[in-house]
Amino acid sequence: MAAANVKDVDFTKVAELGNRLLEQLNALRDSAPIHWSERHQSWIVTGHAEVVEGFRGDLPLSVAGRLRRVFHVLPENERHRIPCLLDMVPRMLISLDPPEQLRLRKLMLKAFSKKIAEANRSFARDVVRQTLDAAAQMPELEFVEDVARQVSGNIILRLMGLPKHYLPKLQFWSNSLNSGLGGGGVNLDLLDKAEIAVKEMHGVFADEIRQRRRNPTDDFISSLITAEENGRKLTEEEIIATCVLTLAAGNDSTTNTIALGTVALARDAEARHHIRSHPEAIGDVMMEIMRYVAMSTSQVRVVTEDFNWRGHHLKRDDHVYLMIAGANRDPDVFPNPEAMDFTRPQDQNVTFGPGLHHCIGHLIAKMQLSEFFPALLERFESIELLDDSLQWGSALGFRGLLSLRVRLLPRQPYPQPLPEGIGPPAG
Repeated sequence: MAAANVKDVDFTKVAELGNRLLEQLNALRDSAPIHWSERHQSWIVTGHAEVVEGFRGDLPLSVAGRLRRVFHVLPENERHRIPCLLDMVPRMLISLDPPEQLRLRKLMLKAFSKKIAEANRSFARDVVRQTLDAAAQMPELEFVEDVARQVSGNIILRLMGLPKHYLPKLQFWSNSLNSGLGGGGVNLDLLDKAEIAVKEMHGVFADEIRQRRRNPTDDFISSLITAEENGRKLTEEEIIATCVLTLAAGNDSTTNTIALGTVALARDAEARHHIRSHPEAIGDVMMEIMRYVAMSTSQVRVVTEDFNWRGHHLKRDDHVYLMIAGANRDPDVFPNPEAMDFTRPQDQNVTFGPGLHHCIGHLIAKMQLSEFFPALLERFESIELLDDSLQWGSALGFRGLLSLRVRLLPRQPYPQPLPEGIGPPAG
């Protein structure tokens, strides 16, 4: 994918740009890894070294201010439209700086441990098998909802202890929240949908919390209720905000990665062969797929005090886009970055975000993906894309597809030796 000749990028047109967004980020990185965008009145950071510095936590960059800025640009007479968002979002982990961020993260870590991930692997394997069994019966299918969300949705509901009947709601909840809060600008229609989604989810989790207080279990919600650090527990509103974030982000990010990874594999027979031939390397394979498809695209920070950064003067309250997708295609770190290379080292991959805000659910995500992709390629020889012009959603932070029509072509069964005395007639 060659770099386009651009001087800026329009994050409000993520759906229209599709993968051309990555070309534009390449061009910005080649000309200025730290770039002032006149269009967005913000800094766009695309170089790998610069993005890592931005995540590290020792620059005056804040998470807490990023969504407040979105809300504050709303006219006063419009703010009444999103009361639940205004109350809940500042309580979420993604909206907190230390020390509150560290307190909440410590309380959440037990629910996202390797032990929890591995305890759910058998269930994930069964979900993947059943989903692919159903897909094999369809001459063609809509892959995002029929496969990707079936896998990620069933697993996240199980992890959280929610009944399966919420599965049909996940598309609206996840898409609404991620599009409303994860886009490149303020869109009142998207915020209205996000408000509806958050209200619905608030009601669901408030009811589930009441049930757990009466009858505790060993699921995610119960672990948040009982979690304690230095004598402090989470408030009910903190628990609800954590559950909303976990359900929306955890479901949508994995759904998008499965769908985008499947597109990449559909177009690359050599990659499919490599995965089948090197099952022991699935960890690096997953990370390379995530680097390549650039589902995890950006995180945003706000400058808390004036400072100089690599020759650029950043002022207090400036907006800074840390472009994970740009960093993961920096040729100084990833030679030939526009190709999937499953042999390349993955220690510099920033998909899950380095530093204080490293994705807390990364072990859960890796567990799901490590089960899905090998099973997909064991079951199917190839994936035929029925519409090569992909339909992208509008979210910038987690890029994804609205739909994906495919035909899955099954592998021929491996030849088995015939029992003695059985075979074609002689002569």
